[in-house]
Amino acid sequence: MQTNTINTNPILPTNPVQLASALTGKTVHYTNKKDSSVTPDRERVFKVESVEDISISQSTGDQYVNVKIVDPQDGGKEKYRNLIVNRISTVV
Repeated sequence: MQTNTINTNPILPTNPVQLASALTGKTVHYTNKKDSSVTPDRERVFKVESVEDISISQSTGDQYVNVKIVDPQDGGKEKYRNLIVNRISTVV
């Protein structure tokens, strides 16, 4: 049975358009599900350049944002990442 965990993050809006707007151009602190190959813990910092898509996992019910980011912890490389909205802890 699927658990519906669509964006229960209190710091972010639930509306997809507002969510994209809230993240674009911002720096976010994110907790990886698995160990990071870049940092010694699971905590990451990303600069969100754009939000490409917002989706919901059929298997977990988690809401994802597909974002183009700059990764300051990895030499400023531009990357695309799928982030689970509920794992975003800070937006500045």
